[in-house]
This record gives sequence, structure tokens and C-alpha cells, in this order.
Amino acid sequence: MKSKIKYSIIFILLTFLFVSCEDYLEKYPLNNPSDATFLSNQTELEMAVTGCYNAMWTSVQGMPFHLVFDQISDIGWDRNGSALQAIGRGSADSRNSDIVSLWTDLYKGIAKCNYVLANMERGVDNIPTDVYAQSKAEVRFLRAFYYHYLAELFGGVPLVTQPLTLSEANIARSSKADVVDFILTELDECANDLPQENDPLAGRATKGAAWAIMSRVALYNEKWDTAISSAQKVMALEGTEYELSSNYMDLFQYAGQESKEIILSVQFLKGEHMHSMFRFFGTRNAKGHTNKKPSYQAADSWECTDGLQIDESPLFDPQHPYENRDPRLGYTFSLSGSIFLGFQYETHGDSLYCWDYNQNPPKRIANLEATHAYATFTGIGWRKYADNLDKDAVNDSELNTIVIRYAEVLLNYAEAKISSGSIDQSVLDAINKIRQRPSVEMPPLTTTNAEELKYAVRRERKYELSCEGLRLFDIKRWGIAENVMNLPVLGRMKKSYPSIAPIVDEYGTSYYDNIPIAQQGESADFKMRIVEIRSFDKNRDYLWPIPYIEMDTNPEMVQNPGYGE
Repeated sequence: MKSKIKYSIIFILLTFLFVSCEDYLEKYPLNNPSDATFLSNQTELEMAVTGCYNAMWTSVQGMPFHLVFDQISDIGWDRNGSALQAIGRGSADSRNSDIVSLWTDLYKGIAKCNYVLANMERGVDNIPTDVYAQSKAEVRFLRAFYYHYLAELFGGVPLVTQPLTLSEANIARSSKADVVDFILTELDECANDLPQENDPLAGRATKGAAWAIMSRVALYNEKWDTAISSAQKVMALEGTEYELSSNYMDLFQYAGQESKEIILSVQFLKGEHMHSMFRFFGTRNAKGHTNKKPSYQAADSWECTDGLQIDESPLFDPQHPYENRDPRLGYTFSLSGSIFLGFQYETHGDSLYCWDYNQNPPKRIANLEATHAYATFTGIGWRKYADNLDKDAVNDSELNTIVIRYAEVLLNYAEAKISSGSIDQSVLDAINKIRQRPSVEMPPLTTTNAEELKYAVRRERKYELSCEGLRLFDIKRWGIAENVMNLPVLGRMKKSYPSIAPIVDEYGTSYYDNIPIAQQGESADFKMRIVEIRSFDKNRDYLWPIPYIEMDTNPEMVQNPGYGE
């Protein structure tokens, strides 16, 4: 796939450079494809299909779009005074530039797919049957994938399945239920013609990818039977095509890009498509900006190694809060006292110097994590997708980013089984495979109580999938966004830790009613720091606003509640 990324750029040009000829010439262009003949051979079709993947590289402020949503959830924060920050803060409107851009880019991807599907019959007699069928299936997969995000973010959206003329452009919104049914049907049918082989470095649609996304879409929309059956199809390929990686951390580093846990990832290539995750997550000492940050309270969610929450476990030491914890805590976050990107990562306000282990022998250097004005707003950072191999080109990472992996499918299966009331041993097996992978080794779940399992799997999604772009959708579909998104984003005490654990609820959400929080003008040396005050209107913010340009130009469009006309 990396070697073919350039074709996406070519296809964009081709689709807009079709030229017509004067009738008297009776010949097609010699240096560009003709609108009358394009897609009439295998080479053109393969280029066009590759071009349909282009929307997968959509970014939001330089961050791959499918990963950005955690930064506007209860576990993340965008430090920049940006359109993204406004969404997380609850002050976004229909002119928010990130909302407008994401809507536009996803529909551009859909338009490319519709063009190919409407015109590929031109080559039906010239292209091998299997190539033709697989190409069509890939495009249908991509179109369904793009609609999946539109439906979850905006609710009902215009369901466009063919190229439109200007006179046909004013289309009313379909219901979300109809869009979801379309997505599930497309994924189910296209899987028949997609390859089964899983190549993590291909970045192409497969049977497993179609069934995996299908399990996610069905779960999000409470279609439990479909979520279970589609997940089971992926699970049936365990051991041949898919398996959990023994090394959790490697999944998000160059070292793990070939893992069979990866079902679908976005492929990046220097000089073609790159991202800036190292700069967003890397520390100041490592030449990063850490401007996409986890909330401090997110780290208090992970269990102790005995499987108990920190407000219940005798293993929890408030003055050494990251000891005796689920190893995924340290794999997900850069924690004070750890080594991150070759530096001692220390956010205590008095730690004016730290160790640089990138030098041989290691040397003491000025600790920017304690002294830089924009370094440690929350006291912790993201560790996933920050690989030291990118240290000399912080904006030019070609580290592939995961869209969906096998662990999520197992959790989709477990949650759907629990929600449908069909709890059996397979539910515990699915969750415990994740909890007990060799690099994690957390105590297995043993309860079969439906209520306990409901919360256990929801916490497990937080432990396993944080920083992978799924948290915003989880808190919305569970109906808890109105609670957790009305909590402030907190930062650590600059010169201490709380003397007691916060209160942790059944979802793994931490509350600090029993811990001092600095108010405006107060010192945060020995009190929690308020980084951002947020607001979430339960009557409005479960959906994003339809972009203003759509409202202005399409009289058939109806705005989501709470955003005006």
C-alpha cells in the first residue's frame, strides 16, 4: 500500500482533469483519460480504487482524523486555542472549521466512491472477473466506512449513493437508522468479494476488516445479534489471520506494524502522506509540543495489579500513584517518573534537571517538562504513536495508525453478548484474552453477574483502547457524556500528589470531591489544577451541528437540535 499511496494523488487529478473533444475531431485526449472511457481497463480501475482510499488520510490539525476524537472526550484535551478545543469545551457551532472540514472531506471520499461505482462497468469486459469484483467491494467498503463516521457524529445525513448533478444536489437527510442499515448491508455484501488474507502493511479492505467495522457499527447502534455474528466471523480466523500481539506497546510503534492484531491501518509514507503525532505527543525535551494531552484524571481509571480500582485496592500508594498498576497505564501515558523518548519524564515542579539517556553516557539536562510554560498542563502525556525513530522529523512520521484491531473486536463481541443477555464463558474468554496477554497479565474476570460484567467491559474498553479515537463514541452511546464532559479537565499538583485516592465510579471515571482543587488565583503547588472548564448540553451536544454551508445552500437540510437554523 505504501508504494501505491502516490496513486491516490494521481486519481484526484485524473477525476478533475477529464477533458472533452470537439465532435469533428472524433478522438479522445491522448495525454489524459477521457470521461467517456476512464475505468475501461484494469490499470485505470486499480488507480481509481486506490484513490478512493484518499479520505483515509484526512487529518484534523495534522492528526489522523480517526484518532482525534479522544482529544475532545473526557480523557483528552487539545491545548491549542483551536476549533478542536472548542468542540471539547462545548462551544462549537456550525461554522467550526474542523467540523466543516471533516464533513467535507468525508463526503469527498464518498463522491469518489460513487464515481467509481457508477462508471466501472466500462471495463467489465476488459478486467478479470475477480479483480473487478474485489475492486467494487473495496469501494463499497470505503463508502460505508466514511458514512459510519458521518452517522455517529451528525446522526442522519444525506445518503448519496451515485454521482449528482448540480440540479440534484439538494438532498434531505436520511434517518440515522436508514444510514446505519445501509452501512451494515454494504459491509455484509462486500465482504463476499474481499480477500481473506490479512496483510497489516497493505492497508486495504479485507473480509476481516468489513466484519470488524460491521461489529463496531452494529454495537454502536444496539444491533446486538449483528455485532455478535460479525465479530464471530473475525474470531473464527484467530490463529490464521488474526491474533493478539504479545507486546501491547509495540502495536503503536514501528516495531509492531506487522502485528496480526492489526485488522486495518492507515498507511503513511514519507514524501507522500505523513502525520505529526510525534510533535503532538512528544515532550518538550524531545522537541515535541505535547499539545494533545490526556486529562490527569484519566490515569486514575486504570486498576491496580490486584484487579481493584485505586480507591479500593490496598496496593495503591497515593504518593507513588503509578506503581502496582495495570501495565497498560504506562503503555498508554507518559507518566511522571518514567523514561519516555529517551528522557527521564518528570513533571514535579522542583525537578529542574532530568536525565537524557539518548546520550552515552547519559547526561543531566534542563528539565523543560517542569519549567517550560507550555509543557505540563496536566502532568502526563500520551505515549502511543510517539516513536523515538521520528525524533529528527517530528512532523513527518510515517508510522501507520490503527483503524481497528482484533482486541476491539473481542470487546465488541463481549459487550454485545452482555447487552443481549446471552452471557456465557465465551464472554469471559474474550475479555480475559486481552487482560492476560503476556505484556499485560492482569487478573482474569470470573464474575458472570450481568451488571458487574456490563461495567467491567466498559472499563476494559477504556484501559485497552484509550488514545485510539473510540472514547468519544463510547461515552455518547452509553449516555454518560452529559456527566463526564461536564467535569473540568484537571492537571496534577505541581509539587505533590493527592494524599488519598479520588472516588472512582463503575465506569472508571474519577471524581475529586475529596481532594483540594485550586480555584482561580490560588497556587496549584499542592492542589489539583483546573486546566479547562467544559460544558456539555445533553439536549444538543450528543450530535455535531450540520455545517453552515450546507444549511445555506441546501433548502432540504434540517439542522440538529440546539444549533439554530
